[in-house]
Amino acid sequence: MIENAWADATQTPEGTDVKRILDTRCVVCHGCYDAPCQLKLGSFQGLMRGATSQPIYNPSRLSEDVTTRLFIDGRSITDWRKLGFHEVITAASSSQKSANNKANNGDDVLYKLVVQKPHKSFSSGDRLPKDFPLDINRDLSCATRIDVDTFLDQNPMAAMPYGMAPLPRQEQRQLERWIKQGYPDFDPIINLPSNVTAQIEQWERFFNQSSLREKLVARYLYEHLFLGNLAITDHEKTYYFRLIRSSTPAACTPNEIATRRPNDDPGDKPFYYRLIPIRETLLDKTHIVYSLDRQRLTRWRSLFFSGDWRVTEPMSYATKNESNPFSTFSAIPADARYRFMLDNVHFFIESFIKGPVCRGQVALNVINDYFFVAFLAPEYDLSVVDKTYLQDAIPFLDLPPTTAGPLDFAGLWHEGLHAHRGYLEYRDNTYRTHALTRQGLPIGAIWKGENQSTALLTVFRHFDSASVSEGFIGQSPKTAWIIDYPTLERIYYDLVVNFDVFGSVSHQILTRMYMDYLRMESEGLFLSFLPAADREPILKRWYRGALAQAKVFYGHSKLLVDAPAAIRYESRDVKNELIEMIRVRPSPALRKAPPIGGDVPTVLENLSGLPAKQAPWLRYLPELSYVVIHNEDGEIEKVVSMIINKAHSNVSFIFGEDDRRIPEEDTMILVDGVLGSYPNFIFWVERKKLRQFADETEKIKDQAGMAQWVGVYGIRRTDRRIWAVLDKLHQYRWRMSGDESLLDVSRYDNL
Repeated sequence: MIENAWADATQTPEGTDVKRILDTRCVVCHGCYDAPCQLKLGSFQGLMRGATSQPIYNPSRLSEDVTTRLFIDGRSITDWRKLGFHEVITAASSSQKSANNKANNGDDVLYKLVVQKPHKSFSSGDRLPKDFPLDINRDLSCATRIDVDTFLDQNPMAAMPYGMAPLPRQEQRQLERWIKQGYPDFDPIINLPSNVTAQIEQWERFFNQSSLREKLVARYLYEHLFLGNLAITDHEKTYYFRLIRSSTPAACTPNEIATRRPNDDPGDKPFYYRLIPIRETLLDKTHIVYSLDRQRLTRWRSLFFSGDWRVTEPMSYATKNESNPFSTFSAIPADARYRFMLDNVHFFIESFIKGPVCRGQVALNVINDYFFVAFLAPEYDLSVVDKTYLQDAIPFLDLPPTTAGPLDFAGLWHEGLHAHRGYLEYRDNTYRTHALTRQGLPIGAIWKGENQSTALLTVFRHFDSASVSEGFIGQSPKTAWIIDYPTLERIYYDLVVNFDVFGSVSHQILTRMYMDYLRMESEGLFLSFLPAADREPILKRWYRGALAQAKVFYGHSKLLVDAPAAIRYESRDVKNELIEMIRVRPSPALRKAPPIGGDVPTVLENLSGLPAKQAPWLRYLPELSYVVIHNEDGEIEKVVSMIINKAHSNVSFIFGEDDRRIPEEDTMILVDGVLGSYPNFIFWVERKKLRQFADETEKIKDQAGMAQWVGVYGIRRTDRRIWAVLDKLHQYRWRMSGDESLLDVSRYDNL
């Protein structure tokens, strides 16, 4: 793992080094899937790879594109040049540079973008001009050595850090000195302790066992863990790894087999599962953590190998298995598969919330802005307790094909809709007549968690990104989900395993439409716990509008399980009564959730919960802001996340979201802690001025009042304090939760 340098850097300018500067000033915009020009600066290899004008997220792509994943699709500078990347620094290594050669660094793209910033920057604290391009979908120039001078002549304020305050003077000098030295490699050598190496060897032996049963389980585990940062600790420090398929065994250097998806055929030759260190700076957006320890290994052996189930044929990578994991892994007991996912269900939900699929408005308008998630208990999930249920359901559970052209779209959409209708009818008939469920689903049918797991989650959408937190946070979201095993597995395969960020627009739209079905299944299962007379009226409130209701009640007419309610309700507000029943039940889970969702300062509570028509300031706030409360010495005491929940009549359609917005019903929720990966704004408020901050917030009536308020309490992009504030914010997160991943400020608003 490449450590985030800020975690160990001193507070003094003398302690600043290049790695820390790049991490905290550059990687915070150039580190994720959608780094501008694909210039990823979280490792020296990313810097050497360079940049390209080819976007990863391309909504007009008619056919799948060549993949350009750092560390996977290119192994050398030559590989990346063939893939269309151009250099931003002189490609020769520092050891090859002579004194004369070093002078040529002055022509490099990076050098020119960096050295211009101190001379061409906006006044500290000023709002950027309205026409200064900041949108994540803006056209990018991706200048080369040939045209960078012209670019800067035409766009003199576009130097790096783009659209932000210049670097502190000492950091600017350090960075320029590093460039003049010929860009010495800043990535530290990874030396793993013997204890960690021994654990890696143990895990690789487990993943590479020889029987057909063990091979099938290993494939199942790999397809569920490939996106994660797998954590191994030596009791003093945590190291992060990726699980890969390698052409070389444990005794040799890993050689990753680069396939488009984790369930693609790795080829005819033998392959081996290997653990390799994460070599990039950790970013919250991509830091999806799954711990590998002794307890995990014991649990897996108990789950997957305690029974006498058998595999009679070698596993196949046929195309049909990509579209239906229930067929691929049918030999593994469903109870083992579901409990494996429930054991760390936060990880699996976070895999699609933080994964490549969740980027941009169109990708995320498949979900509401704020909702709760719970899970059906394995003891009541018919796909788990009744072997015939899942076997008979397999024909209905095909996912969208992984390749699709524009001419295939209509036919594939119709096939998917027909299969989903068939599954809803099958699910309704079976749950309505099965001895276990025909009297309705009791409160005990909602999973309570066990061991190290967490049973309840809250999802927030922040317009073009999203976040997931443990527990039910807040009081009354519009909707709630209860997810069973068939839905959970399909969500994961639809949005993580089978999703291709380099795929065609047809593939990506079909993926989104299928998720629409899975969302409705989960909402329908939640409603099936309510009294029969209340289910349809509540569903209609969730899907307002004639087109949305036609889609739900005619296109998916068996969405609600037609069984009586097994729960006795005392109030008329049965939806929120059920939520509170779920929330307050004691849980057998041993693990405590991280410190998110605790106490919010009393003086701020009046800002939360009101609809926008009673709180006009809401219309001017971005989706996710942090109120950073500090003492008189500038040390952070508490961070409160201000989350705007935007109201919609429904989320049934891919396009036309603005037409379905109900802005007067927007609300704000305040959460104790740092939520999300992409803060849109930071308010820097001294503790003794917190009441004044709250009072002045409530007085905002128009844009002029908003601008004045931001000028007093806000940290704008141009504010020279922003870098110190971000440093303190990252240190606060590390101190409170041990999370050393970095936030991404590429979506920081221009308030």
